Amino acid sequence: MRIVCIDTEDQYREIVERDVVAPLRAAGHEFAWIDGGRFDRPEEAIAAAQGFDGLYIIGDQGPLPTGLLEQTPSLRLVSFVGTGARRFVDMNEAERAGVTVTNVPDFASQSVAEHAIALMFAVARRVVEGDGIVRSGAWAKNQGLKLAGSRIGVVGAGAIGGRVIRLAKGLGMEPVYWSRTVDPARSAALGAEQVSLEELFETSRVVSVHLTHSPETDRLVSRDLLARLRADAIFVNTARAEVVDGEALDELLDAGRIFGAGIDVFTEEPPATDGLPAIASNVVLTPHIGFHTDEADDVFRLAAENILAFAAGEPTNVIH
Repeated sequence: MRIVCIDTEDQYREIVERDVVAPLRAAGHEFAWIDGGRFDRPEEAIAAAQGFDGLYIIGDQGPLPTGLLEQTPSLRLVSFVGTGARRFVDMNEAERAGVTVTNVPDFASQSVAEHAIALMFAVARRVVEGDGIVRSGAWAKNQGLKLAGSRIGVVGAGAIGGRVIRLAKGLGMEPVYWSRTVDPARSAALGAEQVSLEELFETSRVVSVHLTHSPETDRLVSRDLLARLRADAIFVNTARAEVVDGEALDELLDAGRIFGAGIDVFTEEPPATDGLPAIASNVVLTPHIGFHTDEADDVFRLAAENILAFAAGEPTNVIH
């Protein structure tokens, strides 16, 4: 097979050369980097994909340009690096074009869960603000929140949410969760009560979101739900920005209506700086790095294994 990657950033080149390019070429396949064919320039991206059998998509540059799959008749496979392929690939277009789409499920659940907990503590103890105080030469002692004994509400109890629940229990917190599916066996396995979204937002000191984005979850965390947050609440989102009413959250933060928020995901990445929450002391922002650890970087190799399996006629991790 002839595989092309046209959307990568330089920071990933070394990893991909070692864990993807080398094994593919060793198995007799071709792998090409296309410089200057980024997805935000659709005509260039479509031209760059011509003649290749598969796309290796890291996804940092945004969604696959509309029409690329249908206008590249040689394509048979899209191997997406990560879990959120539906956010980057139009599945209806993939079906029309007869293209198989694969992903890497559950590749960084522990890493993202740990990052959610890190953001929770960074906000609770006002770590970023404290760092700025020391660096400025001042010595003001800000007051934070003790989290042990507090309730944490986890929105979405899949692989990542489940790990957040287990970590929170180890910290002495009381976890509850919401899921679209009522599953007593899941509740028993997690050792956490399943509650309504309304109760979760009204009673939790920390709310952590762990949902994939889909038409069903778009802005599921609505203005009404956010308005139910306690005054001492911390809101954490390491999932997808689109599942939250961002304007409503910004208004709550600007008004000081909740204690703070930790945010790792944005509707546009990188976001425009003039659209970020204005109050630095109660908001901690990170550049979508929840998944980005040495262990989680194994996702690049696993996406290559999906290509090898497809080429051998035994596709794995097919989502469409």
